[in-house]
Amino acid sequence: MFVISLNHKTSEAGFREKLAFDEIKRISFLNRLKDEGYTQVVYVSTCNRCEIYSVGKSSKVVSVWADMAGVDIDELKESLLFFDGKGAVNHLFHVAAGFDSMVLGEDEILRQIKDAYQFSKEKGFTDYELNTIFQAAISCSKKIKTKTKISKTAVSIASLAAKKIHGFKPGKKKVMIMGATGDTGNKVLLNLLSYGDCKIYATKHIHHIGNPNVESIPYSEIYDYINQMDVIVSATKSPHYTITAGKLKNIELDDKKRLFVDLAVPRDVDEDVVEFKGIDLITIDDFSAIAKENNVLKKKEKENGESIIEDELDTLLKDLTFHNNREGFELMKTTCKEDFEHFVYKFKDIASAEEFDSFMNVLNKMQEV
Repeated sequence: MFVISLNHKTSEAGFREKLAFDEIKRISFLNRLKDEGYTQVVYVSTCNRCEIYSVGKSSKVVSVWADMAGVDIDELKESLLFFDGKGAVNHLFHVAAGFDSMVLGEDEILRQIKDAYQFSKEKGFTDYELNTIFQAAISCSKKIKTKTKISKTAVSIASLAAKKIHGFKPGKKKVMIMGATGDTGNKVLLNLLSYGDCKIYATKHIHHIGNPNVESIPYSEIYDYINQMDVIVSATKSPHYTITAGKLKNIELDDKKRLFVDLAVPRDVDEDVVEFKGIDLITIDDFSAIAKENNVLKKKEKENGESIIEDELDTLLKDLTFHNNREGFELMKTTCKEDFEHFVYKFKDIASAEEFDSFMNVLNKMQEV
């Protein structure tokens, strides 16, 4: 397996959003790669990363990717990380566990990995190797979340955003959330309700929350409400801006202090809104520094998780090696006539000193079991 990765450490959100394919474009991308000989492909696309997991040689992938995204291939190459073999598998295990995320140990990435894998599996773009590796990575991540405290202490982008909103100004705050029925938007809403100091206006009806502090408003009327708001949050999957500076000019916006929080990729909020007096804009990339502070608290739990990954990775790699050599084992059964002592001497003659030492150590361990 190999991995080609573009993430929050190597590129800005504005560049990553060009590679955030919708379902139709993702299927087209997978089919184009299949035409190039890549029959097993999983494409992971989140707010903070776009990654291709496949089997074979990665040489032809980048040019197809650049063409599909409409970006310059040299610019894309400058932002990419490449992993092969054990390094690629190790990378997936760390990503699924949330160890490579902006917020260490965050839970959202596991769901996103599962969704991306399931999408490719259902569309016929996985086989034994990717199925085995992804299932093992998902299982390992669940084990880490059960056996360590990293998930319990993890802080997601949504909770970081809610904390920022809570501290934006003292007292009751009016907050508009666009995309409150989506995963991130809904988590922001729930976190804000836990603080208890916000009146929330959501652009779609929230069926499962009967709370007097949540009011549903029509999306078409968002500009009618902005003058009343202290905070405007946008976390939609819209391909275009939900808030533009041009439309703000038309509503005679007063100059009281307001916070705009853009949690979407592609971006929802026009960056020019900061030209209005009193407006601050925070995007996903701005939470990077906050996330780093929280990550310090989770390093010890990460060490515990690393030991789990090491054990699970070792088991997986042995299973893959066994599967890939099963025909050879069957052949040895029929062709190897010697007794065990002759087998050991023959192994000694063919193996290197390191290989023979390792073999003997394993034999000794088997005697102890």
